[in-house]
Amino acid sequence: MKNFIKKLTTMPVILGLQIVATIIFIFFIFKLGALPMMYACILVGIICLLDVGMFFLMRNDQNNSIKTIVGKVCSLIISLLLVVGSFYIAKGDSTLESISGANKDTYTYSVITKKDSQIKDVKDLTDKKIAMNVEEDLQYFTKALSALKEENQSFESLEVNDFHQLAKDLYDNKCDSIFVNEAYRTMLETDYESFNEDTKVVWSYSIDKKLEDFSKDVDVTSKPFVIYISGIDTFGKVSTISRSDVNMIVTVNPKTKQILMTSIPRDYYVTLANKGKKDKLTHSGLAGIENTVKTVESFMNIDINYYARVNFTSLIQMVDALGGIEVESVEDFSIGQYHYVKGKNQLNGDQALYFARARYTVTGGDNGRVANQQRVLTGMLKKMMSPAILTNYNGVLNSIEGCFETNMQSNEITSLIQMQLNDMASWTFATKQLSGTGAMLTGGAYIPGRKLYYMLPNESSVKENKEAIQNVLNGEPIQ
Repeated sequence: MKNFIKKLTTMPVILGLQIVATIIFIFFIFKLGALPMMYACILVGIICLLDVGMFFLMRNDQNNSIKTIVGKVCSLIISLLLVVGSFYIAKGDSTLESISGANKDTYTYSVITKKDSQIKDVKDLTDKKIAMNVEEDLQYFTKALSALKEENQSFESLEVNDFHQLAKDLYDNKCDSIFVNEAYRTMLETDYESFNEDTKVVWSYSIDKKLEDFSKDVDVTSKPFVIYISGIDTFGKVSTISRSDVNMIVTVNPKTKQILMTSIPRDYYVTLANKGKKDKLTHSGLAGIENTVKTVESFMNIDINYYARVNFTSLIQMVDALGGIEVESVEDFSIGQYHYVKGKNQLNGDQALYFARARYTVTGGDNGRVANQQRVLTGMLKKMMSPAILTNYNGVLNSIEGCFETNMQSNEITSLIQMQLNDMASWTFATKQLSGTGAMLTGGAYIPGRKLYYMLPNESSVKENKEAIQNVLNGEPIQ
């Protein structure tokens, strides 16, 4: 045993470990590709010099000399640091791959019961009545229903053709549960605002639909580009088809270092690309992310290069990972247990979530909420562009996975990181939003027989925001 330990602590073994750790570290550095080439070469040069230095420190000397012992200890410390560094770089690369190149929509079907129901899982559905709308998305509906029947065939199907009837039957105890596409949950909430609080999901099944790449690629380090951000708050994966509750056009000019965030209220009355009829913008998401992008492109007369989908509730976890954010409020207001002051507010994740959700206690209602969502996102972007992100790098990466995805490719994202590390430039942020007038109307594309609240676009606001986006694309200063 003593001889074995002695062999393990010889100079060739210890230096060999350092060289292997060096090779692994260099591999991951270049695989990630986020460091500018000059910085990467300097880093590699320093590490190689350390390897050479450790060799000369330990060679041609007695194993028990102070010089040799110091050299071995230093070599082991360097190897450990390289291994830890490789782990974090590999984690970053893995996260980048998982959030980029998004190419699917996910249809998630759920069996939903009342919260106080004795039904807890599939086996409890035996001899129970399950209501379902048999007239929507038949291709995916049939697949999901078959999956449910594979687990339990002994239930009674109650067929309806109206989502509002589904919710009513559940509340009136005419059925024990309902089987529904999560994308249509919003329609279940129309007559029952507390639907989410009153119910629970006892079974779910997801089906992925592959999307053709509809991005419009540009050199993101030299050409201006537009990203559409869809914020969802739904059960299931971030790729789950859902209404789009947060709708933001982010116009980026890498030359002038300007970022303009333009928000469109979720209830904006626009023509949906898939229907050719008007409805709430949020309902465009019921036909998938590509439909929402096409709807916004047509309405705003712009080309959208990329999209990003965000689970807005989960994303707030990133605020805590970032160590909190600073948000400037335009007014004093309270919501829940939190109070916000006019001016700068230091917020943790939960406080940021409430700040972004406040609607009835802020001036402007929906417009005020949209503006606050922009302020939260701005605070997060500023923190992520600062050295503070290094203090909890792993936590930030963990918070991104599963709640964010984009059809930008990973090399485009690393190109932006390289550019920022090269020039360390400060960016100018600006926020704008489209305004309108609220109205109760009947005849929306998705729920034609119901009278719902819509926001009718203010044409001068639409024109003003279109011009602002074009100004950023043209490299003109943000007003």
